[in-house]
Amino acid sequence: MGVLRSHRTFFLFLALYTVTLVLLIPVKPLWVDEIIDLGGVRDVSDVHGVLDFVPSNAGGVPLGYLVDFAMIRWFGYSVFAVRLPSVLFTVLTCAGVYMLGRQTRLRWPLLAAILYAVSPMALRYGLEARPYAQAACWSVFATVVFVSLTRRPALWKSASYAALVAAGLYTQPYSIFVPVAHLIWLAFVKAKRRVIWLAAPAVAVASLAFLPWFFKTHAAWQGAVTSGVRFAVSGKDLMVIPHELMGTGFAGAALTLIAIVVALAWSSWSKEEKLFWVLYTTIPLILVPAADAYFGYFLAARQVIFVLVPISVLIARCADVRRWGIVLPVVLLGAMVYEDVRWVRRPGEGWQAAAAQLNEASCTIFLPSGARTMYVFFEPQLRACDENNLMTFETIALALSPDHPASAYADAQQKLAQAGFRKIADLRTAEPRIELYRR
Repeated sequence: MGVLRSHRTFFLFLALYTVTLVLLIPVKPLWVDEIIDLGGVRDVSDVHGVLDFVPSNAGGVPLGYLVDFAMIRWFGYSVFAVRLPSVLFTVLTCAGVYMLGRQTRLRWPLLAAILYAVSPMALRYGLEARPYAQAACWSVFATVVFVSLTRRPALWKSASYAALVAAGLYTQPYSIFVPVAHLIWLAFVKAKRRVIWLAAPAVAVASLAFLPWFFKTHAAWQGAVTSGVRFAVSGKDLMVIPHELMGTGFAGAALTLIAIVVALAWSSWSKEEKLFWVLYTTIPLILVPAADAYFGYFLAARQVIFVLVPISVLIARCADVRRWGIVLPVVLLGAMVYEDVRWVRRPGEGWQAAAAQLNEASCTIFLPSGARTMYVFFEPQLRACDENNLMTFETIALALSPDHPASAYADAQQKLAQAGFRKIADLRTAEPRIELYRR
């Protein structure tokens, strides 16, 4: 098992993992959130256009969008170009997990990196044109620098820490809860308390650097939330995190918890080290739902993707403490790989295929009407029907998005029937569904 400590093996793993992710980029079609994000950056002419679009998303921050914009400007728009940064950030995050494993004296630091790499959430967001892989990357390297700072304090490390925390804030604001966990740990550990005079100012500087964006966009964020549905975080919502975080359901969450308990109970780490990993894991898990509840935003497991880092290290630590300790990491690895294969094989959202089929009609009735954005992203020439003047068209397509209201569907069918249209074909039976009507 010494191979799991070899740098050569680690770099071989990174190379194979990178190739695997690159080959998987075209497997899944773009889904709703990717289309919405890319719709705001694909056709703008400059950075100002990107920055004007970002605040329209509740909690939107610019760094992820700017990366997409840069890739499109440099290489032209393609699914490969806009998803490639997430692949690279995920690979870098695996490197950061490996470095943390070595810093914390794991027997097999590569095991921690592999656990992170195959976790279904890391895989999914490593293949999407969204900012979560980037946020996880900034977060893990902020932690690597923080651990180094606590061992050998230096001003340049404090400056690097501030830059990484700021990058995280400008990618996913909830990433700030990781440095919050760091500072809470310093406050509890007397031997490291002096380091707080380097770490706390770094977090403060990063937060101050974020304030101009916050003040500029706070009103727009509130408008983006209040214009839609205001969510309240319930006990049922909280169960989303253990069910989805590891991607293996409640059974996988239970095995993960057992592995963490084993690692904390029997490892040779000091009390201070154990406290560090407990806080690193739990503080974001507590504060993210609290922030969602405060802002009225919906809770999603992806908002705590950076917690997969300490969880991966703790599961790998489980393999160090007893001969039988390797059983839990191996079982979890198998379960996650199984879920990865299922996810890759599962059909994605076919918005592009559905949009192409809409060209067979003179115009389209979109249900709900706001879903038109999803289709015109791929086929900009698509026409929406004037539902008050349907008689001017020969053929009409009815585009039924997965979340279409049943009442709206019934109303549309009634209008079509009154105008003399009858259904002649189901152009697409998968989601989103497409029905074709002729007069």
